[in-house]
Amino acid sequence: MIAPRPGLIGWGAAIVLPLTILATLLPGWRTLTLPAIALFIVIALLDLLWNWRKHRNLEFVVPDTVRTIAGRSFQLPLRFFAPPSQSGIIRVALALPSSFSMVTVDTLLTLKSGEPPLPILLELCGESRGIFLISQLFFDWISPIGWWIYRERQPIHCEVRVYPNLTTEGRQLARFLKRNEVGIHHYRHLGRGREFEKLREYEPGDGFDTIHWKATAKRRHPITKVYQTEKAQEVYVAIDSSRLSGRLVANEYTEAAGEQIPTLERAIASSLLLCAAAQSQGDLFGLLTFSDKIDHLVTARSGPAHFNRCRDVLAGLQTRLVSPDFGEIASTLMARIKRRALIVFLTSLDDPVLSETFLSSMDFVARRHLVLAVMLLAPSVRPLFSPPGVENIDDIYQSIAGHLHWTRLIELRRQLQQRGIQLCLVSNKSVSLEVVSQYIALKRRQAL
Repeated sequence: MIAPRPGLIGWGAAIVLPLTILATLLPGWRTLTLPAIALFIVIALLDLLWNWRKHRNLEFVVPDTVRTIAGRSFQLPLRFFAPPSQSGIIRVALALPSSFSMVTVDTLLTLKSGEPPLPILLELCGESRGIFLISQLFFDWISPIGWWIYRERQPIHCEVRVYPNLTTEGRQLARFLKRNEVGIHHYRHLGRGREFEKLREYEPGDGFDTIHWKATAKRRHPITKVYQTEKAQEVYVAIDSSRLSGRLVANEYTEAAGEQIPTLERAIASSLLLCAAAQSQGDLFGLLTFSDKIDHLVTARSGPAHFNRCRDVLAGLQTRLVSPDFGEIASTLMARIKRRALIVFLTSLDDPVLSETFLSSMDFVARRHLVLAVMLLAPSVRPLFSPPGVENIDDIYQSIAGHLHWTRLIELRRQLQQRGIQLCLVSNKSVSLEVVSQYIALKRRQAL
């Protein structure tokens, strides 16, 4: 695209317009004014055509994938290729998604004849989690006199994966990510464990159930089996991305007052911290996302590469306007996960129909696996006479409604507990802390 610059418009208004008026009012001056106007037009056309195709053969290259953290600026390396004889100044811009911004507004490239072009770094910032595609790059340059600007568009492909910012929550939960610690206090494991470690000679006080009779008969003196706390157990986090995950809650980890985020964002942050905690405890962690069906199922493993895979799956997770089918989810879990595992559901069970379906479907899953359901409570759902108090009649009715809602959830928790399923009702601010704390408590009790 070619567009005139303000200089052309200004000179045209200063030269062409007065000469045209003069030629109209004084016909005798036309022999001077018309050639002057024609000369101005010729100069403008020469300026237009001189550098018209000068930089159209530039090629720009960007990385295929870039990873960053929400709310942090990052640098996108941009390489370009130009013939050695080209020189000039070029301005570059990207077609960014709505949640992105360029920290540096104008990015200028300087081409010098005979020198190889150097790559540049574009500083960008992504505000929200997700997987975004940058598909277009725009660049322009100016004509020699400066009266015209030439603009070109080039298709590119760069996938930007924006992960949630866990800095604040990670600091709060750092004490849970150390093996055999809760806070800064060491604790000892209860029981003796069920995983075989080694054989040793019998010592006074060893129980008869720990004697290895075959080894005793072979060595002709008592040999005892030594057990250790189970390691490499499987922990799965099941994240609900159905319609109820789109509810808005206050963002407790931002300086902006009144900012709200979907409950899905809190679930994703909690699941990543739980995966990190499971890895620090020596367990295998897996991931499960579901809406009306199971969307992703990442088998439990460990290691940084596996954590990055889980993080990539969660980066593109979005809310869907469907209801979860817990019956199909339970069937898939029973078919795909054979070994006993801890399955943590991050979902909402305040819908009576969904809670009844979850209750009946997870009854079979709880016979093989240890099921823990974590639900984020709304601020209005609390027992009657809980702080803060009421100020008007409307607050009284809202408190009664919140109390009735709370009563139904307590009854649901009792019914789930009878089937061996734990329901944890947490507030918005402490959801990540509660999820990891429940996991640590189950490890201490050796419930798996």
